Amino acid sequence: MSAPSAICLKFSSEITEPVRSRISYAFRVFAAIYNHRVAEAELNPEAICCIYGKTLPNARGSRSFHIPALYRPRSLGSGTATLAKRRYGNEDIFLAHGIDKATGNPDWLGEIFEWISCSHELGVTSRDYVGRIPDSDMIFGRLGISPRKPYATLLMSWMENSLRNGNAAETLPKAPSPVPSAAHIVVCSHDIDFHHVSRMPTLVRLIKNLGISCTRSGSWSFFSANSTMILKMLTGKRVGDYLPPLLEAIEKCEFRSTLFAVTRRGHRRDPNYRIQDIAPHLREAARKGFSVDLHGSYTSITEAGTLTPESRDLENMMGKKPLGSRQHWLRFDHHEKLFQAVERAELVFDSTLGFSKTVGFRNGASFAFPPYDFSKERPHKFLEIPLVLMDVSLEDASRSLRVDAQEIAEEVLRESRKWSWGGVAVLWHNPIEPLEVPDEINHVFWNCANQRHQFAEKWMSATEFLTHCIARYQNAGLLEDVRINA
Repeated sequence: MSAPSAICLKFSSEITEPVRSRISYAFRVFAAIYNHRVAEAELNPEAICCIYGKTLPNARGSRSFHIPALYRPRSLGSGTATLAKRRYGNEDIFLAHGIDKATGNPDWLGEIFEWISCSHELGVTSRDYVGRIPDSDMIFGRLGISPRKPYATLLMSWMENSLRNGNAAETLPKAPSPVPSAAHIVVCSHDIDFHHVSRMPTLVRLIKNLGISCTRSGSWSFFSANSTMILKMLTGKRVGDYLPPLLEAIEKCEFRSTLFAVTRRGHRRDPNYRIQDIAPHLREAARKGFSVDLHGSYTSITEAGTLTPESRDLENMMGKKPLGSRQHWLRFDHHEKLFQAVERAELVFDSTLGFSKTVGFRNGASFAFPPYDFSKERPHKFLEIPLVLMDVSLEDASRSLRVDAQEIAEEVLRESRKWSWGGVAVLWHNPIEPLEVPDEINHVFWNCANQRHQFAEKWMSATEFLTHCIARYQNAGLLEDVRINA
């Protein structure tokens, strides 16, 4: 791992607030990912000084770097930006603010801000049948661009190359990892949306799956497997009691993952269990080094506003405050409601931002980042670990694209590995049994996990990720008050 280099940011006099706050935020996230230490120019004359302005500064030296100020704030209800395609480093990169005519460069920081602040989604008013922003109405569907390319990461790589080499060569350098033994980091996770507590709920779930296999997925393997599990149940087998074998299987693979558990049942779409039913399994998981974190209930953001008391429920049961959360069904209606709830609950991370019907990089990011708080014009005080692969959405993507699920999953991970050290999440609800998805989708999980050694990739829990990586963000002036009690 290379030693951090010092960089600073200065603004031309014409740059106003809140633009300064937003660009400074994007600058600090870039510095965190590329291992630059953010410094004050007056205190560190050796720092590379990035000058954000509309025109080239008069005095330029070897330690200065001009970033054209093209970013223009849009009203939050103004709809999706139009993106122009620019080819750089043999990759298509999409820009909301175009290219500076004098230099041929984009406003890297303004473009990065658009992606990681969720600005591209803030004008979307439509909601799907459960109250989420529909995947089809996000910028990818509206403009016909692939969600399986990490566009914010590409912009960071472009900026890093220009910072190092000027316009000498169009290359896209990879960000250095904070973990010397890992070129890429995947945060592995499992949402506990169903678990065996008694025979009748499990039987109802299996019969429901038979209907899904006939009407939605069209999967003979899913139908056959669930039929077989019904027969096993009738002979006394405990179908759906998967947590003990899951912990054992992951231990054999020599990594740990994160379990997200719902603590309250207030809606028919909440899980079938009470938290007390699975408490022994969760305590055993924590004893073995797995993370146990909060799966915010179906109504916890949109209607009830109960994320904080739900977090306390899990703390009371586990004897330890959870570090983070992910929303059940990835359900939230407005970004700020979600982000403010996570911050009020004093959580250190969230991992809700992913797709419900496809896979890839919802915020263009193959890295974790603190979301932006538009109401206070500052970064939020927690990390978003983007969810890039989920079993049920992978099945949907494979079916709609008519592409093998393994091929799609490998594409997403490959795109993340190319330019970043990761910090992205994968989610398989129950990779032991075909209760959520067909066996062939569960096989993708184990195949990808077993391939990690080929790429110097580490799979780990969210707690391990935060322990290893939080210093990167703090060196850049982000999350300075965050402490990880592993």
